[in-house]
Amino acid sequence: MSLKQHEIYSAGYDPLVLRGLAMRSATREAAFFVPHLTPAMQVLDCGCGPGEITVSLAELVPQGRVVGVDIEDRQLDMGRREAQQRGVGNIEFHHASLYALPFEDETFDAVLAHAVLYHLAEPMNALRELWRILKPGGVIGLRDADFDGDVYFPSHEDVDRLWKLTMQVIEFNGGDIRFGRKQRRLLREAGFRNIVASASSDAFGTLEMTSGFSRYFGGVFLEQHRQLILEKRWATESELTAMQNALLVWGGDPDAFHARCHCEAVGWK
Repeated sequence: MSLKQHEIYSAGYDPLVLRGLAMRSATREAAFFVPHLTPAMQVLDCGCGPGEITVSLAELVPQGRVVGVDIEDRQLDMGRREAQQRGVGNIEFHHASLYALPFEDETFDAVLAHAVLYHLAEPMNALRELWRILKPGGVIGLRDADFDGDVYFPSHEDVDRLWKLTMQVIEFNGGDIRFGRKQRRLLREAGFRNIVASASSDAFGTLEMTSGFSRYFGGVFLEQHRQLILEKRWATESELTAMQNALLVWGGDPDAFHARCHCEAVGWK
């Protein structure tokens, strides 16, 4: 498998995805990391996407500076617009790969990598690069999904199969669906110390949320990867249709609930 194939962002950039990303904030998604920030820190946000977490980090370090990096230029433009609309000036956005960051050694006091490392082909190489740009005594925070910790209700055979198919796609694209549980080990092997791990979940517990969730995975996600699924013979057209229909029915069920587990860890250089 080529490195390029590994680097596919399986979720894509559909408006439903962007709407979900726009709801994120540092105080919620990075709650495990925020207590370690002080007002004058230099902070790097890795895989920043449309910048909601990045901008809220900048609001938390008003005498410092926050830099968001991503490989998707449209996301960076969205982050710049968000910062401008909120009047946040201590912030920059740059196109950059986590394998080769355009910063000097020991530039940042803190680094956040939220929901990015589990998509990478070589997460250890990225961690070594983050070690390089972090100052001695600096803090790193990771948050990544671990799909075995997911729960959903009510269950259905076709929905179960759809979740397994989703995991197949992500793994084929180079993602590690069980990355979260490995964070402490990887941080230690990269040279970080005093590592503390925790976990939290993103929950979908209203009809609006479960309906949107089902429309995304049943429509957008499967359609984006339909050709791959059919070529690999992971499912037939009729099986895909059955899975999509089952998930849409689930999303409209007044009892529907889904929670996605995210593992978290902080460590120090």
